[in-house]
Amino acid sequence: MQSIADKVFMGSLILLMISVVISGIGFQFLNGRSQDSDETEGEAGGNSSRKRAMMEKQDKSLRRLGRSYLLWISLAGIVISIVLSYL
Repeated sequence: MQSIADKVFMGSLILLMISVVISGIGFQFLNGRSQDSDETEGEAGGNSSRKRAMMEKQDKSLRRLGRSYLLWISLAGIVISIVLSYL
């Protein structure tokens, strides 16, 4: 029973990583820039609107991830594997 729980957990973990990449953050980290250099330059008005747009983009990504069936299937698989490991 323990080996089945381990296999279900590993499969669910892999599915969780795939769902995060596909539906959630995707490859946003590849084209993200450091904001430290931009903050030192000045321009408070343009900087705040850019930050607001970035926050909205991140919020949309989290909402898309929350609606993903792959995420919920993988989380259910993790819970099932934990229950199986106690049996």
